[in-house]
Amino acid sequence: MNQIKFLFATIMAVVFLTTFSSCNDEKDEPAVPAAKTIQGTYAGNLECTVMGSASIFEGKTFIVNATDESTVSVVLPAFGEAPMALPSITLTGVKVTEANGVVTLATTEVTGQTDAGKSYTCTFSGTVQDKTLNLKFNLQYGAMPMPMICSSTALKQ
Repeated sequence: MNQIKFLFATIMAVVFLTTFSSCNDEKDEPAVPAAKTIQGTYAGNLECTVMGSASIFEGKTFIVNATDESTVSVVLPAFGEAPMALPSITLTGVKVTEANGVVTLATTEVTGQTDAGKSYTCTFSGTVQDKTLNLKFNLQYGAMPMPMICSSTALKQ
């Protein structure tokens, strides 16, 4: 009689486990592409060094826009003071990858011309982790004989 009760209990347990599905509140949502996860506005200070002389520009806004799943454009803010004021510059075609919660903005060289006709070359790289954008870029602007070496740590707004 004990064997029958044990066998019945075992069968009931198997039936119970196989007939009821898991009630998981988490839905399987598709992964968000790396470019989309970092898209947004970031604010922070910008530090630039030219020939060993450093300047800090406070409260600058950087804009990251996803152009597809793995590419972004980055808008560098205008900075400086006349006569050395620089306009906002948009860097396009920046490839991004994600690993272990860190989105890496690949080292990218962008050459262009401002609306005022000044040429520039910018070599840019960075990371985004925990809603913090870390940038490094070297900017050769106009006829300046030396590059501006700049960096920023900016928080997502």
